[in-house]
Amino acid sequence: MNLDEKMLLLATCFLFLPYQIASVGIACILVQAFCRHKLVDAIKNQTGAIFLYSFIGLEFIVTILHSNWNGFGNTWLFVLVGLYGAYYRKSITKSTFEKMCDLIIILSIFAAIYGLYQFNQISVANGRTFLEFHIFNSPKRRITSTFMNANIYAMVIDFVCVMCMYRFVKNDNIFCKIGYFIVALFNFFVLYLTGSRTALLPFALIFPIFLYCVRWKKLFITSIVLELCVCGLVFLKPTLIPRMSDMSTFASRIKIWKTAFICISMYPLFGWGPQTYKKFYPLVHGHKAPHAHNIYIDSILSYGVIGTILVLCYTFVLNKEIFTSNTRKENPALFGMMMCFIAIVLIYGLLDCTLNIVATGTLCFIILNSACMYKEK
Repeated sequence: MNLDEKMLLLATCFLFLPYQIASVGIACILVQAFCRHKLVDAIKNQTGAIFLYSFIGLEFIVTILHSNWNGFGNTWLFVLVGLYGAYYRKSITKSTFEKMCDLIIILSIFAAIYGLYQFNQISVANGRTFLEFHIFNSPKRRITSTFMNANIYAMVIDFVCVMCMYRFVKNDNIFCKIGYFIVALFNFFVLYLTGSRTALLPFALIFPIFLYCVRWKKLFITSIVLELCVCGLVFLKPTLIPRMSDMSTFASRIKIWKTAFICISMYPLFGWGPQTYKKFYPLVHGHKAPHAHNIYIDSILSYGVIGTILVLCYTFVLNKEIFTSNTRKENPALFGMMMCFIAIVLIYGLLDCTLNIVATGTLCFIILNSACMYKEK
């Protein structure tokens, strides 16, 4: 394993630390890559670089013009993720990728244990016991582990569960398979304790998608039947889903979306840059929120039509690489994992924006860029 591969594994560890530390850690890795003349060539060969960095440059200009300093800082996160993605593409190998997935799965165990500790502390502080498994509605009284909030941690768990499926298929050792299954169940249990209802929605699709991609036809059909049974059970007993009776957050989202549409109508071309909503809502006395709680609305709101087109162009080029590379033929499990990640983002995006943070943004970005390992030379 060379130095670059070791740096990728180190960066993976940083993702499970608070975002401030993770950002500095990954920035340091990029500095060493630049000093070793690795980064410039990586950017030159990065798929869709013209669209990605045009978008980032546009957002820097827009945020400065509108004095959107939160958005300006957020744009630096785009730079960080984009540059790390370039370095990742140049340095990743098939064997290192498998090690990276295993490392993420192992780190998720420690994150989950810390999450359980938080849950116990929250329960005791509010006159409950751990075994009551009472999940509070207040964001401040929900577990976050080492991440910014409960919903971001829940998305990380979604990603980890998909990785467990991937490694379950790829590893032939029966004891390892059992281990991946146990870790996935453990993470799913902690996911339930986060109280994130949105994070449960992708599970209706990720199992069938993955099983279809790896060509396990019987299990694919079985998973659909089981999913329908679970949906029927939830329909009959909605209390199985945490915080299901609380509709106040959905009502808040309706207010947020109305405010967002006002801003879109006023600044349709470029928006005000990342986190436009946070800067705009006080001006019209809208509902307080850091973003529009919908990735589709927030994209138009923050980046405008022009910025969103650049994002879509980059997405198109990246997806073209995924589908035209040999990934689907040589590693159908990786192709399935990519499809599951896309499904998670699209479904989660209906009610939240959780990719604008180091852990989720970087993790999703590098997985979707992993088809570079299977491009025809």
